[in-house]
Formats: sequence, C-alpha cells, structure tokens
Amino acid sequence: MSVVKFPSDKPPNVTDTDPDDARRAKACFDMEPHICNVVYMAKIAVEVLNHPDRNLHQFAVYRLSEMLDEFKARYYAMAFPE
Repeated sequence: MSVVKFPSDKPPNVTDTDPDDARRAKACFDMEPHICNVVYMAKIAVEVLNHPDRNLHQFAVYRLSEMLDEFKARYYAMAFPE
C-alpha cells in the first residue's frame, strides 16, 4: 500500500457539459500565437527606443498599435455570451 497517491498517466476524466466553456478554451488556445506576436513587437519597440533613427521607433509603436487593434477585433468577434 502506498502512502502517497500518485496521479495516473491518463488525463483526468473531464465531463464539461457547457459548450461555451469549450469554445472559450479553444479561443484562448487559438489566441496564443497572436499574443506572442504582440509581445515580440512590443519588445522590438522597446529595443529601438533609443535608436538614432526615430522613424524606426515610430514604426514599431505604430505597428504594435495596429496589432493590438487587430487582436481586440479578433477577440470580440468571437461573440461569447455574457
């Protein structure tokens, strides 16, 4: 008899009956690459902050703003119930 109960190798038996929860989970999973792209662009904007060519920084910040607007539109287009 084991004193410590170890988890099995099998995934837990999930009985999620709410289809909206499954949609939200998939939506979060699908947003990951977009979030990563926004984070990378933000890092680029920070890296070029002190670059002598100010146009480079302005471009990075402008592109980051566009990417955030696209991300927001993509998220709200999913139309989850309240």
